[in-house]
Amino acid sequence: MKITGIVSKFSITKSSIILLLVLAATLPVFAGNGFPPNLGNGRPGLCMIYNSTNEYVVFIDDAIEKNWKPGDDWSVDYRFGPIKILAESNFGPEKLDPNNIDLYNTEDLFPFDEQTVFTSDGFFGTDWFPRKTLVFSTHSDGVPMSSDVYALARARYGLTTNQWFLGEIGTNIFYWKTGNLGRVYLRSTGNEQAIYYFDLPRAVDEIYGVKKAVSFNKEFGFCVLRKLGWFEVLENCGTAQAQPTFLEYSSKDAKRLKSAR
Repeated sequence: MKITGIVSKFSITKSSIILLLVLAATLPVFAGNGFPPNLGNGRPGLCMIYNSTNEYVVFIDDAIEKNWKPGDDWSVDYRFGPIKILAESNFGPEKLDPNNIDLYNTEDLFPFDEQTVFTSDGFFGTDWFPRKTLVFSTHSDGVPMSSDVYALARARYGLTTNQWFLGEIGTNIFYWKTGNLGRVYLRSTGNEQAIYYFDLPRAVDEIYGVKKAVSFNKEFGFCVLRKLGWFEVLENCGTAQAQPTFLEYSSKDAKRLKSAR
């Protein structure tokens, strides 16, 4: 089963105009180093350390992309490298020294479209969302274009106020829906009706976004927080109750909705 969609030239132009209008009304744009044109391609190791409009670095964690296995912790640890820097401003190699930078300041980047990415951070409310987000684009000269990816997703992809954007892979967008914590929906960018969904494991406690899969027989993966089992808690001496986990899927794993939305 191949889950794709065809978007007309008119719909692309119209949605792009709406997106640009929304972006223009958000945070101001300052001069800075530009990002690569394929910033939003969904690479699993794409990360960012953002301190200010004049101090940031975007990089690929090659260790994650080469060594990840299904179920592994998706948290980035640049200390184990190697890393590939894609863009930076006032962020030389000395600032990536583990003794000079806080690991928890590193953010994963999730794809909004081919040129745009967003962060997904924090624990807000009992329903997971909305999260604290920042949106970066090749058009923004290295600074946030918005602090609300959900508003942009509603303008660009026609999501409703109870649908929380998780990212775009290829021609498919993924989102979570208020009231059903364990289910992720996907549809093509040209279809406002949700057609397919994935039921996540019961142990999933939080979900942050979607990226491309690492395994050759999978297509995408969800970055989630998974509650540890009793034995796992014992192995951690009770110091950890949950662990970031990368759950990989293919389109063949998707279930078809009996009715849209």
